[in-house]
Amino acid sequence: MRILERSLMDRCPIEIIYMTSELKCSKRRILVKKVEKDYITAYCYFRRDIRNFRIHDILAASPILFHAGRTISRL
Repeated sequence: MRILERSLMDRCPIEIIYMTSELKCSKRRILVKKVEKDYITAYCYFRRDIRNFRIHDILAASPILFHAGRTISRL
């Protein structure tokens, strides 16, 4: 996914929707640290920790827009 690599290169957070191991959808704000073949390593702002996400389980990814002091998400 290009947006994952863009987050890594630009050091900009993104929002993702992904399927958890319990088959539930979860929305997270992350900052990508490393992109591998099947996984990404990212800082998760919700968990406040470095997490691994399977690329296959990411259902959607969107940049976070900043406008006049407000955060706007496309998801």
